[in-house]
Amino acid sequence: MFLISAFAVAASFAGAQQPALTTSVQDAPLSQAVPVDPLITVGTLPNGLRYYIRANSQPRARAELRLVVNAGSVLEDEDQRGLAHFVEHMSFNGTLHFPKQEVGAFMQSLGMRFGAHVNAHTSFDETVYELQVPSDSPAVIDRSLLVLEDWAHNVSFDPVEIDKERGVILEEWRLGLGADERIHDTQFPILLKDSRYAERLPIGKPEIIQNVNHERLRQFYVDWYRPDLMAVIAVGDFDKSAIEAQIKSHFGSIPPASSPKTKGRSTPYRINPGRSTP
Repeated sequence: MFLISAFAVAASFAGAQQPALTTSVQDAPLSQAVPVDPLITVGTLPNGLRYYIRANSQPRARAELRLVVNAGSVLEDEDQRGLAHFVEHMSFNGTLHFPKQEVGAFMQSLGMRFGAHVNAHTSFDETVYELQVPSDSPAVIDRSLLVLEDWAHNVSFDPVEIDKERGVILEEWRLGLGADERIHDTQFPILLKDSRYAERLPIGKPEIIQNVNHERLRQFYVDWYRPDLMAVIAVGDFDKSAIEAQIKSHFGSIPPASSPKTKGRSTPYRINPGRSTP
């Protein structure tokens, strides 16, 4: 899934610059791995975190940064339904280096807006954090990568902020009620029969959001936010080698999980109608 995410981000910038395939796609054997655009620098850190970097000069002095977590609502235990999305919300409510709402304040200091230039989404299989920042200052890029690093392993989970955020998420759940929701509730158990996806919509269950204890919420983060399930994607108007060095500096020291929790049996269904945003 990391490759798919990387291609999706890089392709939106690459456009006509991507070289044509030398062989027919129809002639390629199904067992052949999908090739990576040679303009993308791909690497894996010793802790398992992967990174994808592509220089692109348009738009000028801009960079798109992503932290992609290979974990979403399908990994929730029965008493955690909705917590993948809850964790995403808490990432904007305080980290080690950006307490409370300082991520938003930092982005605003750059002339960026929440929603347009800083955002995130949670789906069945992934949680993706997104920043668009100016790239003409190495210090800004470095601090932006610090935001991603904090999201990766330094979210605070302040008890006061957790309890304040319950109402925000419940309001998001209420806003989603309507004809679409009733259709999903009817369709999914049929379309996804015998699949965990049928009962793991990212918005979760309101009674769990309202009552889950703080430690149970943090446990989802501890279990699934780990470097072997993460990738950093950087695309923009910058020097690739400099960005690669900064990524190694920020993310290389994150310790790997000592006793990683294993994912359950996979399912062939791969859909994304349950996308949820903060």
